[in-house]
Amino acid sequence: MKIYDVIVIGGGPAGMMAAGTAGENGASVLLLEKMGSLGRKLLISGSGRCNLTNTITVTKDFVEHFGKKGRFLYPALNGFSTTDTISFFNGRGLVTTVEKDFKIFPESETAAEVLSVLTRYMKENRVDIRQGVIIKNIHTADNIITSVELAGNEVITCKSLIITTGGNSYPKTGSSGDGYRYAADLGHNIITPAPALVPVIVKESWVKELQGLSLRGARLAVYKENKKIAEDIHDAVFTDNGLSGPAVYNLTRKINVLDHDIELRIDQYPEDEYQELDCRVASYAEENSRKTMKKLLEKFFPPKMLPLALQQAEIDPDMRAGHFSKSARRKIVGMLKNMKLTVERFAGFEKAVITSGGVDLKEIDGKTMSSKLIGNLYFAGEVIDIDGPTGGFNLQICWSTGRLAGQSAAASIYKE
Repeated sequence: MKIYDVIVIGGGPAGMMAAGTAGENGASVLLLEKMGSLGRKLLISGSGRCNLTNTITVTKDFVEHFGKKGRFLYPALNGFSTTDTISFFNGRGLVTTVEKDFKIFPESETAAEVLSVLTRYMKENRVDIRQGVIIKNIHTADNIITSVELAGNEVITCKSLIITTGGNSYPKTGSSGDGYRYAADLGHNIITPAPALVPVIVKESWVKELQGLSLRGARLAVYKENKKIAEDIHDAVFTDNGLSGPAVYNLTRKINVLDHDIELRIDQYPEDEYQELDCRVASYAEENSRKTMKKLLEKFFPPKMLPLALQQAEIDPDMRAGHFSKSARRKIVGMLKNMKLTVERFAGFEKAVITSGGVDLKEIDGKTMSSKLIGNLYFAGEVIDIDGPTGGFNLQICWSTGRLAGQSAAASIYKE
């Protein structure tokens, strides 16, 4: 029976990076993946385009996006930064491009190219890969992991183990929380997992009429008991029962407990103050007094939203703009600057981009990604209790922690 220096459980981005890195550092490596293929969640990231990382090169600036937990990431990011990530992929033939000032994507706009780079990287470093396998048990002796038992009673011996199984989000891709169970069985505390970066379901049924409509660069603000508690300026998309998109994802990460009705307010013209926009609408109506209201308001509303706006403001679409009353104009400007939706609940793990919660950071050494409880156990990626906003932050954590875990696990072999 072959004895591996390192076994990696989980064939997502963190796992593939960890496996390839451990192999590059001289370890014999086996990657175990329960699904029939690697990187299933990676392939759907960024709507299949894969936001690899971003252009935030200063570690301090990067970790600020993770709140107090961000301090844990300093060693991993100092060892493998956003710049290192770009160099890693560029150096293996993947051309990258910058979007919206800071997001890094493959120029090909396909996540499959990212997966191809990672699989080649593992092959170059002689990583053995087994797919479609079920982990039955992880065996220990004297507080050290000795082997991994698969379904069918096959036992594989290892000197170190890296758990990179991801979270609970998009369970159909294989991220169904297995790593939490493995870690808990080994004595680790698990911070209760919750959906993060997730769409919201709202009470207003009329949003169905706007399904598929994208609002570019809108300001979304969250109000609780009429007090603003968070806001974000980014893109948002109407769904059949609520809102999705980066702005919504970032807000749900900040308000992951719904103990009261929460109101979501949308400002489609964040660059204008209310009074400025009101004056613009009034002036345009005065200059185009013979236009119908439908034609007039086409300048301000997306086509898909216009019928709803006219209906809710109780405006006859064929009425001439010269008859546009002040009260009706205020309703229209209110819809442009302060459209209100009542959040009923968050969508579940099946729609969440990532998971918050996971293996307690207090029980992981951030300098090595090793367990403080089990001598030869390591963690990387979404399985640990840290999550960031949209914009390449979470994938960068997979690359950085996976890199560090792979290096540390390989280095531990040669210390023996």
